[in-house]
Amino acid sequence: MTKLLEIKDQLIRFYSKYETYLYPIVKFAVALALFTVINTNIGFMEKISRFPVALLLALVCAILPTSAILWIGAIVVLADMYALSMEVALTALILFAILFFVYFRFAPKDGLTVVLTPLCFKLYIPYVMPVGSSLLRSAYSVIGVVCGTVVYYFLDGIHRNAGALMSAANADEEQSSSKFDISVGQFLGNKEMYLVIVIFVITAIVVYLVRRMEVDNAWTLAIISGALIQVAGLFVGYIVLGVTGKTLWLIVGNIISLLIAFILQFLFMNLDYARTERVQFEDDDYYYYVKAVPKKMVAVREVTVKHFGNTASMGKRIDHSRSVLSPEEEENSRKVIAKELDIDEDLLK
Repeated sequence: MTKLLEIKDQLIRFYSKYETYLYPIVKFAVALALFTVINTNIGFMEKISRFPVALLLALVCAILPTSAILWIGAIVVLADMYALSMEVALTALILFAILFFVYFRFAPKDGLTVVLTPLCFKLYIPYVMPVGSSLLRSAYSVIGVVCGTVVYYFLDGIHRNAGALMSAANADEEQSSSKFDISVGQFLGNKEMYLVIVIFVITAIVVYLVRRMEVDNAWTLAIISGALIQVAGLFVGYIVLGVTGKTLWLIVGNIISLLIAFILQFLFMNLDYARTERVQFEDDDYYYYVKAVPKKMVAVREVTVKHFGNTASMGKRIDHSRSVLSPEEEENSRKVIAKELDIDEDLLK
C-alpha cells in the first residue's frame, strides 16, 4: 500500500506540474478515439472518414474548449448522415438540437461525460459512467450520461439498419417516407435504450446519495450499490424484454467498471478511517460538531542537515591551492577551524 501511495503522490505532482500540457493531450486522445469510432461505424462520407482527417480534427479539438469535441463530432455525424440520406440527416439534426439544449441547460461542464459514454459502450463498459460521474461530479452529471447513451443507441441503430436505409434511399420519391420511418422507428422503438437510461439514472442517483452520507467507507458502499443495481436491474430488464446474448458482457463489464471505480476512489477519496477524529467547537451563535477523516498519505521523511560553522568563510580563509603549508599557516588554519566548529584546538593536532 505504501508503494501505491508513493506512485499516487508522484502522479499528482507530475500532473500538477504539467497540467497545461497534459489536459490538451487527454482531449486529443478522446477526440481521436471518438472520430475513429465514428469513421469505423458510420463513415458514409468517404472524404471525411479517413484517419488523416480524424487526426487533424483531434488536433483542433486539443486546443479548443471541451465542448468543441461535441460540436465537431456532431458536424461529422451529420455529414455522414447526409451522405446516407437527407431524411436521416434531418432526423439526426433534430435529435442533436434537443440533446444540445438539454446539455447546455443542465450540464454544460460535463462535455467529456457525453463523449466518453458512447466510447465506453463500444468498449462494453458503459456501467462505469453513471458510477464514476456521480462519484466525481454533481447529481446533474447523469444528464451527460443520458445524452451520451441516446447518441450511442441512435448511431448504433443507424449502423444496424444501414442496408435498409440505403435501399430506401435508392427508391422512388413516393417511398421516401420509409427513410423517416426507419430512422425514427429504430430509435423511438428501442426499448433496450429506455431500460438502460432508467437503470443508469437510478444508479447515478443512488451512488450520489450514498457517497454523500456521513458514514465510514461511503464511497465503497456507493460503488458496490451502483454495481449491484446495474447488474440486477439490467439482468431482469433483459429477461422481460427478451434481449439475449448480453448477460456475459453485463457481468464482465460491471466487474471491469467496478475495478475502475475503485481506482477512482483510490486517487480521489482514499481515507484512513482508523484515524477519524471528532472535533467540537463553538462561536457566539452555534455549536459545531465536526467529523474529520484524514487522507491516506505517504509519511514524508524529514532530512536534517547540520552546518558546523560558516564553511564558506573557512574556504575563503584557507588557501587550498598550495599543497604544503608553513607551520604558521597550519597553526592559523587550526585556529580558524577550531573556532568555526567550536572545539578545542588541540584536537586538530
